[in-house]
Amino acid sequence: MDSVFSHRLPNLKHLSYLLALDKYQHFNKAAQACFISQSTLSSAISKLEQQLCCQLLEREHKSFIFTQHGKQVVILARQLLLDANELVSFAQQQSGNDAGSVRLGCIPTIAPFLLTDLVQHSQKKIPKVELYLREDTTESLMRQLADGDIDCAILALPVPTHDFASRSLGKDAFYIAGDKTLVKQFVKTEDYQCLPASSVFLLNQEHCLTEHAISACKLTDHSKINSFSASSIATLVQMTAFHQGVTFLPAMAVNKGLGKREALAISPIQDNVYREIGMLWRNNSMRSPTFNSIGNIVSELLLND
Repeated sequence: MDSVFSHRLPNLKHLSYLLALDKYQHFNKAAQACFISQSTLSSAISKLEQQLCCQLLEREHKSFIFTQHGKQVVILARQLLLDANELVSFAQQQSGNDAGSVRLGCIPTIAPFLLTDLVQHSQKKIPKVELYLREDTTESLMRQLADGDIDCAILALPVPTHDFASRSLGKDAFYIAGDKTLVKQFVKTEDYQCLPASSVFLLNQEHCLTEHAISACKLTDHSKINSFSASSIATLVQMTAFHQGVTFLPAMAVNKGLGKREALAISPIQDNVYREIGMLWRNNSMRSPTFNSIGNIVSELLLND
C-alpha cells in the first residue's frame, strides 16, 4: 500500500470520538462518554482534520458546529465502524461456534420478564456468547440499531417501517387483570361495554404495549379508558389495584407473578388475543447465525410460558 495513502488513513478510535461528539454536541460530555479527557478528544478531532485534509468543525470560543464536510464524514465514519465490527465478528465466528459479545436491546414491557431467563439459558446453550443488555423504547432501540449502538433488538411486532432483518419469535397472550367484580363481569360477557367508564388503565403512549393491547383486544370505546396513564408496567398494576379498575397484562408478566401481591383477579381472554414478539438486526450483519441462536432460546421460553 502506498505509504502516503496509508499515513492518511484515520484511526478508528478517533472516528468513534467524532461520532460521540456528533451525538452529544458537547466536547466535555462526549469526552466523558469516551472515558478520555476533553483535550484528548480535541486533539483527536484536529488530527482527523489534518489526515482527511478537510475542516470537520467550525469552532468559536466554547461552541462549535459541524461543517457540511464534517456531517458527511460522520455518516461515512458510522458505516466504517459498523463494517469494522462486522469484520471482527466474522473472524470470531470462523470456528463454527457462536461466540463474541452481543449488545441486545429490549423494550421495558418484555425485558423484566424475559432477560433473566434468557441469560441463564444462553450461558448453557451458547456459552461463548456474552450478552450485554439494554432496555429502551421501540423507537429508541430502532435508532440505536441503525446507528450501530446495539446489535439486535427484541420487541413487540409490528414495528414502524424499517430496513432491518426480522424474525418472529412467538406469541405472548394478553390477560385481563384487576378488580375481581369487574374481571368476573367481563369473563362472563366478553364485552367491554360491561365495564364502567374510565375503568381501564393503560401505559402511556410511549409504550407499544398500549397500542398492541387496544388493537388486539379491539377496545374501540375509548370512554372506558382512564385518562391517567402509567410510565411502567409495575406502576400500571399499582394504579389498577388502587383505583379498582382493570388492565391488560402479557402472559410473560403474569407467569412471573405480576399482580399477585396486589391481589388482582387475573383471567385469560377467550378471543385468543396476543402480541407477537420479534427480533430485529441489521440486514448486512454477518452475525445472523448467533442472533438466530438467541432467537431460538427466546422462542423456547415463550412456548414454555
